[in-house]
Amino acid sequence: MSDKNFEWSLTSLTILAILWMVLGSIFGVMGTAWVIIIGLVFWIVGGGALLRYWGKNYISRG
Repeated sequence: MSDKNFEWSLTSLTILAILWMVLGSIFGVMGTAWVIIIGLVFWIVGGGALLRYWGKNYISRG
């Protein structure tokens, strides 16, 4: 994964997580606390997976 792809993927993931939290809170899908917790978990786990995938590729370049 190139640096630019990692940057765009992480930015997109962040936007999706924020949209989930904001829209879920506004529309009251499951309750504000659960929407925020699920959004944060999704963001942390997704970001960690992206970082791991990008890092493995980055280390193999050197």
